[in-house]
Amino acid sequence: MKLEILYDLAEKENIKIYNWHIEDADGIFINIDKINAIALNYDELGTYIAEKQTLAEELGHYYMDATYSPYCQNLQIISKQEYRAKKWAYYALIPYEKLKSAFKKRN
Repeated sequence: MKLEILYDLAEKENIKIYNWHIEDADGIFINIDKINAIALNYDELGTYIAEKQTLAEELGHYYMDATYSPYCQNLQIISKQEYRAKKWAYYALIPYEKLKSAFKKRN
């Protein structure tokens, strides 16, 4: 999936995207009172690929309802929600049929 499509998905879902310095993170999905936003740390992302991966993961938090409070310290909850968001990102960035085709070409 192209980066532009990820931005189009965010716009379609009415998710605002902000350039924001975040300590120790490339991005964060925020849902407060049913208002959705993604903050991306553009200064730290550096490359097109990093931007695409980060945006896809943050959209994964939205699509998989994989959110948690920024004050959450329960590592089990955090790990579970991060796994769900990353899983969505993997499927969005590498569709199953393309992955399957790549394996067939390799053999």
